[in-house]
Amino acid sequence: MRFISSFIPLICQCRFLFQVLFLAWIIACLTGNPAHAGVSAVAVGKANGREVPKWPSCDGHCTTQNISFVHVSDLHAQYNLDKNGSSPVGRIRGYYEQVKKENPFTLFTNAGDDYEKGSIAEELSEGKTTRQVVHALRYDVRTLGNHDFAWGFEELLRYSNDPSAVVLAANVKLNSGKKGFYPERTPGWTDFSVITVGCVRIGFLGLVTKPVGENDQPYDGPYYRHHPELQTNFNFAGIARDIIARHRQEVDVLVLISHLGLQEDIVLAEETSGIDLILGGHTHSITQTPLRVKNTTIVHTGAYGENIGRMDIEYDIHNKRIAESRFHLIANRPGEVPDDEHFERRVADILKPYEQELYKTIADVNQNQKKETMALIAARAAVETLKVDAAFISEDMVWQEWNKGELTQQDILNAFRVERQPAASPGHSSLYRMEVEGRDLIHAIAVLRNSAYWGPSRINPKTSYTIALQKLPALNQKEFFGKSIGYSQPKPAAELWETVVSFAMGQKSAGLSLNQGLQDRNSATLVSLYKDLQQRIP
Repeated sequence: MRFISSFIPLICQCRFLFQVLFLAWIIACLTGNPAHAGVSAVAVGKANGREVPKWPSCDGHCTTQNISFVHVSDLHAQYNLDKNGSSPVGRIRGYYEQVKKENPFTLFTNAGDDYEKGSIAEELSEGKTTRQVVHALRYDVRTLGNHDFAWGFEELLRYSNDPSAVVLAANVKLNSGKKGFYPERTPGWTDFSVITVGCVRIGFLGLVTKPVGENDQPYDGPYYRHHPELQTNFNFAGIARDIIARHRQEVDVLVLISHLGLQEDIVLAEETSGIDLILGGHTHSITQTPLRVKNTTIVHTGAYGENIGRMDIEYDIHNKRIAESRFHLIANRPGEVPDDEHFERRVADILKPYEQELYKTIADVNQNQKKETMALIAARAAVETLKVDAAFISEDMVWQEWNKGELTQQDILNAFRVERQPAASPGHSSLYRMEVEGRDLIHAIAVLRNSAYWGPSRINPKTSYTIALQKLPALNQKEFFGKSIGYSQPKPAAELWETVVSFAMGQKSAGLSLNQGLQDRNSATLVSLYKDLQQRIP
């Protein structure tokens, strides 16, 4: 051990020799040298019955220390395996392991929004598979995102109780004094945490953005209307200033894991002093070069696992300051980023119950499909599946166009993604059933110009019709139509992707392409229908 210790000053100065330091740390752990760690004393394994800390301990001879952050955000359930067994999250974990070999003082961080818009396995398991993948990734620090509230209160609690990561959300509180609260409902997040990485004490706080309504706009209010015990505070700068005042002197470096979005991060940095680094998410922004606002550095890495961020800081231990920093944005492409094969096997196990839904062909299209035609297919699917007289589907709700060929359920979900807005409610693109008079159906056709319509071309103004509307116009009729057009309350009918899947299976069993039978409902016919009906509006 004396031999190893004599080399420590050299190792501290030379980044390329960190692997030697790592070897020294392992030997020290095996011989009983204790870790100098706070919250970081989380076991990742055992040697001779002793817990092995996540990072090398502080020797005291180092004058500088390089700390690396491998950061991602807004993965949105992008964990399906490709034909070679690779996935975006597998490569993210693989890249983290690669960086950790170069520098054992590496932290793995995530700024939230792990759920929704991704794997069909999440939809079928009601969030379970995403939670399992996130926990298996073994982050060090992460925060909650607005989409992480999607599957309801109980799933949020399960998701936040991460066996590996410190989960942060300083502006979300669970009030145990509320009536109906049960002790076993324990939140897994905290306001603030200190992690000792080698000789450097790093303070972490996390902040979560406002919830989003069906109009895709943030609002002030609770995430869950039926759980008032879950309280939120959106005075982001005030909360940050309070934590800085209470804890800044305890730590060498202060890091915010933020799910506020790039612009809010900039505002927060302008309105506070004391945050060294913001690792952000929410707006899917990418900072090719870190932003510097006052004394705060801000980085964002985009969404869907398409990029991985690596932020390195060189901390001057003697002068207690960050002497230097470097940022690299890595494109997360197969073959260019190493996979973590052990983790990929874990993902495969998690997805195994859903292999048929992920990979089995359930439909085909005999030519490339544009958004307007896909919206028309979905409107037809709603009429035939939900047994309504007419349906409207917005072209804006089509996320991804189909190429000619075979389709799986995952392909259909990719086209009609789900965003539960508000949280724990039907998806943004979901369908609602309601009753209208013919005159109001005619009015809806005239108003919803950017929506595909499937229904009768001859409409009796005084006859009652059952229609399917998407969530936004169904719940905001006065804003869309200038009045309430339904004489019955709109009721949730189905998620759009489920409706199209059901229709697709019917077409497949009949030996028909998914787009077959649309010839008499092409765009020219619809334009003619709109003009005719507009002239008949009472």
